[in-house]
Amino acid sequence: MNKYLYILCFAGLLITSCVREELPSEAVSKSGDLIQISGAYSSPQTKTILNGLSTSWDNLDKTGIYCAQAKNPGGTVGVKNAEFTALTQTTSSNFDGSIYWGAGVHEFYSYYPYSISNSLKEATEIPIALPATQAQAGSAYTHIGDIDFLVSTPKSFNPLTEGAATPVNLVYNHVFSMIEFKVLIPQGTTKFNKVEITTSTGASLSFTSGIIDLTQVKPTGDALYTITGAAGSNSSILNISGDCIITSDPSTTAGAMLMVNPGDHTGGTFTVNAHTDLGVTTVVRDGIFIKRNNKYNLTIIIPFIDLKTAKEFGILGGVGVSSSGLSIVNDMDVGISPGLRAAITGFPPATVVNGFTYAPDDVTPGTAAMLTQAKLDLTDAYNDAESAVSPSPSIVAGDIGGSVLIPGIYKSLSTLMVQAGNLTLDAQGNSNSFWVFQVADALTTIGGAGGNIILANGAKAENIFWQIGSSATIGDNTTFKGNLLALTSITLNAGAILEGRALAINGAVVLTDANIINKPL
Repeated sequence: MNKYLYILCFAGLLITSCVREELPSEAVSKSGDLIQISGAYSSPQTKTILNGLSTSWDNLDKTGIYCAQAKNPGGTVGVKNAEFTALTQTTSSNFDGSIYWGAGVHEFYSYYPYSISNSLKEATEIPIALPATQAQAGSAYTHIGDIDFLVSTPKSFNPLTEGAATPVNLVYNHVFSMIEFKVLIPQGTTKFNKVEITTSTGASLSFTSGIIDLTQVKPTGDALYTITGAAGSNSSILNISGDCIITSDPSTTAGAMLMVNPGDHTGGTFTVNAHTDLGVTTVVRDGIFIKRNNKYNLTIIIPFIDLKTAKEFGILGGVGVSSSGLSIVNDMDVGISPGLRAAITGFPPATVVNGFTYAPDDVTPGTAAMLTQAKLDLTDAYNDAESAVSPSPSIVAGDIGGSVLIPGIYKSLSTLMVQAGNLTLDAQGNSNSFWVFQVADALTTIGGAGGNIILANGAKAENIFWQIGSSATIGDNTTFKGNLLALTSITLNAGAILEGRALAINGAVVLTDANIINKPL
């Protein structure tokens, strides 16, 4: 072929490569056999979009290229870890570097980010690691590009296609996955400082070292890449160094991105500690399968009324806790303070499942101090609920049975009843909604015709607080929802079921017969 025709055809193909970008003038080959490398644009597994998060190439990003058939600039065949630098800040980019076509079909492998320490290694033995402790500067997610590890799908290219040179377009795949944490606070704002995540299973979220074989075929779907020799940890931490302001609006509140190693954590749990200026909020989630290329979203709600250590209790009484029948408390503890063990009666036949019964005079060291702290936290939560003024409280009175109430604060200046029908709490599709009922005197529900609390359109019992100025009585066979914070006492009549907590500051908590208290969700 005529030398000049060859150069003309080669330049034309470069300009019309699949990334559909104009080649920078400095990247155009002058020799006719310089290999043009580009990052492909067409797949969600490239460095483009990861479930809505843009991870565009930066013009300082460097990739390592391996090709056993290509020539080094000095003419030696067999390229190891050639350094190529992205030329644009785009979802696809051309890369500036120098390797040349050799004879025959070429096999190309590549990875990101480039490391000069790999210069003598084969493509089958590239070190890989995922730090257990990561850092994010405020709400900026630029750190993801430093932690992410990409491997290109192995590509075969023939340098002569219909008499012209062939540009090499590589499709990059994410090896790791990502969890996005969104912390929401129903009222006001606060700052997100750190998130810690721990799993109860053996699969590691992070690992200090391993080896990845760049020549392995891209795993099908979201299956994992094979990494050998990886020894890691089932925990990971993200430190947030700058302002990461959170609000009540999930569409605008800042989040945090943590890169993790994919793995099977089903059958286990995730424990997440979210550190904000208001303290630490802990959430536990069922195990999941973290799949390669996915971005998981985990929303954490800072309680508007923070029960703190009192949250561990399904029943917390002041001077007594009693049961006269076969009642059950599920997945929470039962405690009393300042009353003593002798004031807890009827356990058994009442039972506590996945929980314990505590009294200040127990021999276990630290129990009395733990109960004192729980009572202090309950009192603080009661006072916070009583004094809450935003959003502006709506005045209610008498019997609110049969009503449908949207999220907010509802204030009763005397006693309050739920009797004429069921009370429906409608979250209107927002599962972060909360309700605070400020009852100056007693709260009473009546079994039979009404008295049940119905949750609709995403409402959660965990986000409902009943602050009661004297005592609460939950009627026969009533299904009640929310956290009862009573100044004096709480009584559950026969057959009453509570999804929530019965927490009395000064008086007693009384279970009558066949009562069930379930941990609120």
